[in-house]
Amino acid sequence: MTPKGLIVCLATMVSWAFLIVISKGLLLTYNLDPWIFTIIQLMFGGLFLIAISRKLGATMDALKSPYTWAYGVARVLSAACFTASLLYISAANAGFFGLVSVPFSALAFALLFFRLPTALELPGHLIIILGVVLLISSLEGTYSNPAVYLMIFSEFAVVASVIIAESHPQNQGDDLKERASLSGVMLVASALIMLIALAALSLITDGPAATQQATDWTSNLPLIDLTQVWSPTMWLAAICVGITLRGVSMFLSMQAINLVGSQNYVATIAALPFTSLLFELIADKAGYLPQTLLDPIAILAGVIMTAGSLGILWARQRKFKTAAAFS
Repeated sequence: MTPKGLIVCLATMVSWAFLIVISKGLLLTYNLDPWIFTIIQLMFGGLFLIAISRKLGATMDALKSPYTWAYGVARVLSAACFTASLLYISAANAGFFGLVSVPFSALAFALLFFRLPTALELPGHLIIILGVVLLISSLEGTYSNPAVYLMIFSEFAVVASVIIAESHPQNQGDDLKERASLSGVMLVASALIMLIALAALSLITDGPAATQQATDWTSNLPLIDLTQVWSPTMWLAAICVGITLRGVSMFLSMQAINLVGSQNYVATIAALPFTSLLFELIADKAGYLPQTLLDPIAILAGVIMTAGSLGILWARQRKFKTAAAFS
């Protein structure tokens, strides 16, 4: 890994952690609806990708492909569920939950494409699953905590978006700007359609009021507060975060993968939950977030899951080196 690649990877990790903690603070401070907040955020993050790539014309044909819409919907749903989970759990715990996508993706690729994990990878997957069970046991309400279901659905959507992106006919090249433009178009198109639908619904129905009872989601999954489609505070917060953090983070991720490869990127980004934890503690001391109590069991679970993820990465690298030696 080159020094430039390492710097970009670290910048990516910091950017994502900052995005997660800032989003959590905005949701709690201004009582923002997490679904609408994420949709607007992704739309303007997508516009950032299109603007920085300067290749809009080359990717507009992508709107004719069903892969484009499927990918966009999967990305919006995964990000929205992740954001909603921040109202139940810490940013660090949400990051640890994100590692569930590793065994989920292995299962999906095994069932759909018959790409079976090697025997060396299996212990890592089991370790991650054990870590998830331990993490859930540390949460308020354990398995009845809505964050569990939100994060599981979010990671399923992440895996689905990866599979769709791999199959997209216009996503087969290595050009960074073309990939950024394509991702931007997919996100903007899907988010815009969702936002228009929500705006239309808000005009013909009475959206749920944002009361204290409605925002107590410890026992109920969140409903969309349609009234916030027209909230200036919502738009201002989502646009600022979408352009300055969401769009930047997505582009940095693409650049990091382009520079160091997906495996080195995954290894570096495994420290994201711990970076989020650090930022949460800083935000707590600054009075930006409610007091964050460190749960040793949750941190232990996160360490276990991270170790399992890195173990799988090591097993895959070993497989590639062995294959290269005999080729």
